[in-house]
Amino acid sequence: MPTQYKIYLINQSSSTQTFWCFLSRPAELASDPKVFANSSATLAIDPNDPSTNSFTIPVQYVVGAGASNDAVGLNVKVDSMITQDTDLGQVWDAAYANVPPNKGPKLTLDSGTAPDKMLKIITNPFDQENNEANGWYSNQSFGIMTAAGFMGMTWSPSPNQSRTLTPKLTFYVNVGDFGSSTLADWTNVGNDAAVVSVPGSFIAGACTVTLLNNGKWKIDPGKPPQLAMLENLPFLKSDAHRQLMAMAYLADGTVQKETVKSVHWNGSAQAEAVEEGEGAPMTFLTGSITVGVALTATFAFFALSGVYFTVTSVTGGTTVNFTYNGTQSAQAIHDLLVTGAQVIFGK
Repeated sequence: MPTQYKIYLINQSSSTQTFWCFLSRPAELASDPKVFANSSATLAIDPNDPSTNSFTIPVQYVVGAGASNDAVGLNVKVDSMITQDTDLGQVWDAAYANVPPNKGPKLTLDSGTAPDKMLKIITNPFDQENNEANGWYSNQSFGIMTAAGFMGMTWSPSPNQSRTLTPKLTFYVNVGDFGSSTLADWTNVGNDAAVVSVPGSFIAGACTVTLLNNGKWKIDPGKPPQLAMLENLPFLKSDAHRQLMAMAYLADGTVQKETVKSVHWNGSAQAEAVEEGEGAPMTFLTGSITVGVALTATFAFFALSGVYFTVTSVTGGTTVNFTYNGTQSAQAIHDLLVTGAQVIFGK
């Protein structure tokens, strides 16, 4: 499993939009109306912005505890006084003080263990009623801390309460006027949001979420086609003429990214090592691949990890016959072009 996931964001609407990312609730908290969404992970993106915009999400959970003069509730801004990175299987002790005087909580790692794929937070038996009568309110949080900010959830802990949580990597990407670290209702967060889940929405730790001009969302596993194309064009770094051509292709949108569903190598095709003067031996292979979606144009080649294959013909829109002629070994090419690979078609 990747150590981090990246959600690329594209705004095709007619105005600047503020994108937010929220972490979904564990099943144990899903029916609790006193658990609120809490996120400071936000990014404003102009319409059709050509730059790369994304949320990078590490697979590192955090637990938090705090206390303040504000009761936990909708539209209340909550920042935890103390946060700790946590791993699955760990147990944390959250100790809240009795007031007066007003004091923040302590959060320490317990010697116990939580069940597999879970974590646990144990709250001490503090005097909640007296604290709140004195205007001092406790809060507790769980989520993920990213470079863009926190994404998770917050609630008011009950005295002597234990919460065992089973985190799931599902995210809501939405646009709107949510406040940073301001508690929000889950219905508003999830309403018309793009729901992105691990592993189904991702390829190689990447997912692309596009806000269309009709207000709907489009979710594509993998990186944006233009970014993937750039990573598959090593000649951009060394050949100025091909660089200009490639950038023109990107500007025209004449590229298509597809997932390989099957690969067939022609049995009669042989790898040929040909010495041309002092040049390296050349390998020649032929075969066909099947992709999931019919090609939208007539393409001359497809690329994969900087390796180029020439398209010789297309059958039925999804079966692509190709040749490879290059310096890599036949075995290396066979190992590279496999079912599930992401290829970029270009003209």
